[in-house]
Amino acid sequence: MKYIKSLLIVLSILIFTGCDSILDLDPQQSIDTNLVLTTAENIELTLVGTYPIVRDAYGQNMFHFSELLADNGEFEFRGTFSQPRDLINKDLVDNFSWGNDAWNLAYDAINRTNIVLDYKDVLAESDRDEISGQAMFLRGLMYFDMVRFYAKPYVAGQANNQPGVPLMLHSNFDVSKVEYPERATVDAVYDQAISDLSMAKTLLGEDSFYANRFAAAAILSRIYLQKGMYEEAAIEANYVITEGGFDLTEVPFDAYNNETNGFEDVFTFQQNNDDNIGESNAGMATFYASTDATGRSDFQITNVETDKYEAGDLRGEIQTDLDEDSKINDVKSIYYLGFGSNSTGGNYCAKWLDFKTNLTFIRLAEMYLTRAEGNFEAGTTLGATPLDDINKIRYRAGLVLIGSVTQSIIRNERKLELAFEGFRLHDIKRWKESVGTLAYDDPSLVMPIPKREIDVNDKLTQNEGY
Repeated sequence: MKYIKSLLIVLSILIFTGCDSILDLDPQQSIDTNLVLTTAENIELTLVGTYPIVRDAYGQNMFHFSELLADNGEFEFRGTFSQPRDLINKDLVDNFSWGNDAWNLAYDAINRTNIVLDYKDVLAESDRDEISGQAMFLRGLMYFDMVRFYAKPYVAGQANNQPGVPLMLHSNFDVSKVEYPERATVDAVYDQAISDLSMAKTLLGEDSFYANRFAAAAILSRIYLQKGMYEEAAIEANYVITEGGFDLTEVPFDAYNNETNGFEDVFTFQQNNDDNIGESNAGMATFYASTDATGRSDFQITNVETDKYEAGDLRGEIQTDLDEDSKINDVKSIYYLGFGSNSTGGNYCAKWLDFKTNLTFIRLAEMYLTRAEGNFEAGTTLGATPLDDINKIRYRAGLVLIGSVTQSIIRNERKLELAFEGFRLHDIKRWKESVGTLAYDDPSLVMPIPKREIDVNDKLTQNEGY
């Protein structure tokens, strides 16, 4: 693939900047791996450098894909960029720039994880499992979400032989040896993601600044839920809930915009103020926020969304006591009346409020909702009853407890709790719902394979409709 050719040149510089002994590359198009990849430090730097790339794939692109493609009137886009409007209108083309960017970031990250795994033998034995597990976590995560966006949806109970995305499981520093694989089936990509994350769960420890075994279990629960493997989803979610030592915040708003990991955070992508120009959470806060300090006020939230919440639901309260003299720290509700120089009025979502806060990715609340749905659909009560889990989420939201639970109630609580966190499109597809008049498997809800990839690899086929 074309992007890999440039990556092989750039990667040699970016990953190992600061190591003088390896900066003189001759020729530039290849790397002497015996020289570069013989130290544990360089392998560890490769892994550390992969996390911001994966973070940016979500913060700049994939979270937007899920929420905007699934939009059915919840957003009023007030900005000038064409990409969000194209996503909302389901009007994409095969050279859609954000789609190209996400593809490049994902395969850049995958190649780096392959480097770590291919050269893990240089690591100290005491570090090998942890570092290998983190690489497998990131690779499995990337393949899972790439196949969810760039392929027709997985449908439970049938063979999923539709084209997925290319599987690349080994690193390559030599341009002359670049592979041009075809698209693996959706089944095969899911199998690879499960294999990577299952192995990551066994290799990773419980405590890490980056991914740990509970994060791997949480992503496995997402995969099983997407596949309709409900009992397995409940098992993995229950493991996180009962063994992870996490807890819900006292009120919903406190679960977001944390500069360090909060006790509800199963996993976040780390970020600080140095990342606030065109990166990660800036990709979220730039569009979602409308304050004195951050945001373009582009993603205005309409009453189509806010009217979904019952009276008294803390997750749906709109803070209206903000004005031109307010500051970002004055925002205390998940929805708020926009202010600041860019504001055009209207309501905004405070889940993505500030550039310098971590990119929220897996929260304990999701695990309760997954366990509830998994147990309900499987007819099991692993860890708790579905009613108990739903009431736990409702109690935190300030709502009265309910006496019985249905499939509709469980799904609705998930929609309300996880709004604008990157779940909307994926849940619509697995529940076989619709986006307006579009069926869950409509081709316009699938991202195009980048044209430039197809131009250099005749084994790739384009998605329907492009």
